[in-house]
Formats: sequence, structure tokens, C-alpha cells
Amino acid sequence: MTELVYVTNKSDKDLNFEYNFVGIEFPVGKTVEIPLQTAKHVLGYGDDDKEKYLVQLGLIRLHSELEEATEKFKKIEISETPPVKNRSLPSAVGVVPLHVEKRGEGKVNQRVA
Repeated sequence: MTELVYVTNKSDKDLNFEYNFVGIEFPVGKTVEIPLQTAKHVLGYGDDDKEKYLVQLGLIRLHSELEEATEKFKKIEISETPPVKNRSLPSAVGVVPLHVEKRGEGKVNQRVA
């Protein structure tokens, strides 16, 4: 059984909490390695009912906020394996590799006099 899990915050807001008197931060777009027990206790890893975890994290105060908070919480991904980055894609959103025009090799263009 894996003792560590990898949490990736794909939401639009940093997530911060405290567990065992230690502050843990999940910056937007970053993957953080945490103990499995912490993920279970704080993020409800492995538990289908996330309501009590959303309350613990301060993401909801009223039952009417549950549906919206649950949708936002789904953007927090937990994995037992570290994420693999695809190096063939551009690193920044909207960046497109330059198109390089290939020319025939070995041909010399000469001007006719």
C-alpha cells in the first residue's frame, strides 16, 4: 500500500489547511506530496461523502453551498503515483511551436544572367 499520495490543485484558488499543527499548502497548478493518512483525514481520500471534509476545510458553511463546493473540490486531484509531464507539449498555455519551413537540401538556386 502506498504511504504517500500526490495532490494536484487544478482549481482557481490556493488551498491551505492545518493537520497535526502543520500547515499544508496546495498552490494552484502544483502537485504536493503528502502522507496517505493526511489525505484521508483532511481531503476525504477514499470516502465518497465529502461533506464533512468540505466543512473542515471551511469551503462550506451552509448546506445550500454543498453542490457548488463539491464541484470545486473535484478539481483537487489525488493520485498514488506522481504525475507524468508530457514534454512534447508547450509548457505555457497558448504557446504554439514555430513552423519551420523545410527547404530542399542540396539544391542551389542560381540566377540566370
